[in-house]
Amino acid sequence: MSYQPEERYWTDYLRIALPVIGLLLLIGLLWYWASALIGDGGNQPPPTPETVAVITRVNEATPAPPTATAVIIAPTPGPPVVATATLAPAVATTQAVTPTPAAADAANPCAGLPVYSVGDVVATTAELNLREGPSTDSASVAVLPEGTRLQVTGEFQEAGQCDWWPVTAVDTEQSGFVIEQYLQPAPA
Repeated sequence: MSYQPEERYWTDYLRIALPVIGLLLLIGLLWYWASALIGDGGNQPPPTPETVAVITRVNEATPAPPTATAVIIAPTPGPPVVATATLAPAVATTQAVTPTPAAADAANPCAGLPVYSVGDVVATTAELNLREGPSTDSASVAVLPEGTRLQVTGEFQEAGQCDWWPVTAVDTEQSGFVIEQYLQPAPA
């Protein structure tokens, strides 16, 4: 009796394939358990780079490490001052340059506005919102009519091109923030 390849059934293939699949699944399960017990380092942060040695040539100077610098920009009251030099030897003059209203409004509507001190009394130049925080995204506490007297209660907060001042309404004692472009020194 001879065995011929045409007479194989699909069950013959299963007898070969199922043990191989079972062995692969068993190896995968053992790998998972081993990594869970030993720890594979997947939850650990990446190692930090360490400097083992720094090699400097004998006749070469070591460069200084870079240093961080800070730039502080503070507002100044009044119009901007531009220094101009004349052709006379060793003579320089400074001259105040007042920007035209159209140029100042187009570039920055809050350029050249005064800086107030804590305790100064200011007045609104238009109807505006008194807000909880220094942003138009903050909730409105009250609507202040034009000419409302406000007392400055702290330093300004920078937000965009215009600053926001913490104030308290003199008449109602409501506190909040107003944008600087609608403020002016209050008349005495």
